[in-house]
Amino acid sequence: MFNAPSQEQHCRAGVDAACAWRQRCCLSRVDIIPKVTRRLWVLFAFVIPGLAIAATAILAGQLGLDPSIGWGSRRIALAIVGACTTLFGALYWRYTDATLKMLSRVKSSIETYAIGLHISLPQGAADLLGSFRKYWLVFPILILVIFIYIWLASSGTVTTWVSPTHYYADLARGFLRGHFYLRTHEPGTDYSYYRGRYYLYFGPVPALLLLLVHPMAPWRVGDLQLVFAFVTGTFVVQCLLALLIWDHFLGKLPKYLLWSSILLTGLASPTTFILNNHIGGRVYEAAISGGQFFLMSGMLAAATTVGRPRSHWRLLLAGTLWSLAIGTRINLALPIGFMVLVVSSRILASTHPLSRKIGELGFLSLPVAVGLACLGWYNWARFGSTLETGFSYQTDTALATGRQFFDAIRPVFILQNLWSYLLTPFDIGAQFPWLFAKSASATAIFGWYSLPELYGAQTLTGLLCTVPFVMFAMIPLARLVNRTFGRKAAGIPLHNHELHLLDWTALTLSGAWLAAFGFLLTYYWVAERFLEDVMPSWIMLSVIGFWQGYSYLSHRPPWEKWFAVLGIVLAATSIVASTLVAISVNEARFALIHLFSFRP
Repeated sequence: MFNAPSQEQHCRAGVDAACAWRQRCCLSRVDIIPKVTRRLWVLFAFVIPGLAIAATAILAGQLGLDPSIGWGSRRIALAIVGACTTLFGALYWRYTDATLKMLSRVKSSIETYAIGLHISLPQGAADLLGSFRKYWLVFPILILVIFIYIWLASSGTVTTWVSPTHYYADLARGFLRGHFYLRTHEPGTDYSYYRGRYYLYFGPVPALLLLLVHPMAPWRVGDLQLVFAFVTGTFVVQCLLALLIWDHFLGKLPKYLLWSSILLTGLASPTTFILNNHIGGRVYEAAISGGQFFLMSGMLAAATTVGRPRSHWRLLLAGTLWSLAIGTRINLALPIGFMVLVVSSRILASTHPLSRKIGELGFLSLPVAVGLACLGWYNWARFGSTLETGFSYQTDTALATGRQFFDAIRPVFILQNLWSYLLTPFDIGAQFPWLFAKSASATAIFGWYSLPELYGAQTLTGLLCTVPFVMFAMIPLARLVNRTFGRKAAGIPLHNHELHLLDWTALTLSGAWLAAFGFLLTYYWVAERFLEDVMPSWIMLSVIGFWQGYSYLSHRPPWEKWFAVLGIVLAATSIVASTLVAISVNEARFALIHLFSFRP
């Protein structure tokens, strides 16, 4: 006998139908969104760049890239490349479905092989293979950025590297001979002159590193090569840190946010600006970029101890790297001191036994203490004082008149330096590269204050003009302030171990950035290269802010889309502006002009 369905069965059937309908909608959304995303990716990766390349070849004369009349063979080749790139993108756009089916078959074959390989590999290698499969696009981005570094450092020749200075190599030779002074010196470079000898007032760590490569390349490594190595290393470390954060907390966001952020990290000013063998790439840039490499490497090592059982070797590695950073660039003692305090507070706030806490603090702080002691001995051996780095004995600045270090650090410089580092505009010209760096103002911007005579300024472009993406750094700062005071207002104790990796990284980077930037604002001299002291931390904090902002708006369409568009536009603007300004002070611009002007 047929029984009528009960009310409960009706409800269950309704729920099942609703779930099936929702599943169909979700599946259709999953099918549509990747296709749309791929089409947009093709548009930005092939069609638009191809059209830009072809237009550049056609309009090379009007743009100032080719002053001669007619078309050379290379200009024709460039137009063909642009046309082929555009055609490839258009065909892919038209036959997306067929192309995706073919790629799907290839991917299935590769994954079948990879699964078998994954089973036979050790766990560490298997994890590495899995990360490669998830983030394989990082490698083409790395190669592209490093090639741009090579192109800039070689002035567009790729193969010819001419370093204008070799001071760290000279210092390393002095170490082998048992002394700390320079055998040669050139006008136009700051030295420390003491008792008839010339010294570098930078840390000795890069010279010690040259001793390691001396058997393979005896004194061929100039300061320019050191800049390239340190800049490249810093970019790789930043990529690893970004992937660590993304993989743990933000892996569900669209991956184009990750790819665009990594590309921006490598090409944001002043990184590309200092890769210059004409007016840059000297001992100043080597010291600054070297300090940032060791600082960010220590940051990555410390980040791997968060949210997992701490290992002593990771803490020892972080402390050693930070010690090397101070031994390269002494003013990094301020941001590194903050980093050490943050890591130490996490250790003390843990629930581990007291003996284990003491051991972990020792592994972290002992290398830093040993490094400071060695640096003090190095200063004493040169100048008879553990605190004298040679700054007071500079030869080419107003400090040579007998003023001391603290004469160069004054609050009166803050407003002037803030304007210079953030708002100094670039010049716009009619010839390539159209955006040109110019000298910052060495006179007071406002009439109600005056600057001391020793104040000076060099070529500089404000970060808000070249890298407007840095405004996203305000998001993690606001989040940290809100979390801290929100918990205090609610009566909830704020312990360091309650902060997960994302907040911990934001806190550490914020402190390092503010400490380094605060020092620059009070310093008597302004230059583009000094921004590299703060930019790696600042750009990483901005990337985290961009991701956090999108994650916060991910359930509020269409705001998430507009936020993503804003971030991509600011990232693209930052990359283009930073690159053009870097080319304006680099002889590589002539290589481009010669490329177009070539005649068979």
